[in-house]
Amino acid sequence: MKWSLMQLSKLRNLGQLQVNETIELQELIALHPDIRAVQPVHVRANASFTSNQLIFNLRITGEMTLPDARTLNDVVYPFEIESIEPFLLEVDATLDDSDDINVPIGNTVDLRPLVQELILLHVPVQVHGDDEENQLVQGKGWTILTEEEPEDVEPKIDPRLAGLAQFFKKDQDS
Repeated sequence: MKWSLMQLSKLRNLGQLQVNETIELQELIALHPDIRAVQPVHVRANASFTSNQLIFNLRITGEMTLPDARTLNDVVYPFEIESIEPFLLEVDATLDDSDDINVPIGNTVDLRPLVQELILLHVPVQVHGDDEENQLVQGKGWTILTEEEPEDVEPKIDPRLAGLAQFFKKDQDS
């Protein structure tokens, strides 16, 4: 997934470049504190040439292990990322800050750092596993509410406000 500009100029004559590789990205574990493990990542890309750009249509799939937001147990999180990434094929080109175009590093176009960046951008803030038997549903002073709560449950009255409820009852009687 790394090509020199000279190799790309030869591939330009073919019209299109295709990538279908599986890569190891274990360095993601050190780059993000929540990622505990990363399975091999499959990268598929179709690249087309324009006058001075190489445009990659990327599809990145894989699995990473993240901590469960409630229990901190490992949760396998599958991901699928699709992105269109242009590379400028000029060595000494100057870009504005507003341009969203990748530039070659030295004389090479390398997809690996771009794939790492896209995966890091798509790490979710919270992940919840399916292990319901180990999850806490209540604790001291709190309970997880669900949408399937029974309707016939009377609301609990705070004992500190019980006297206030009697006050309004007396007011209605008179």
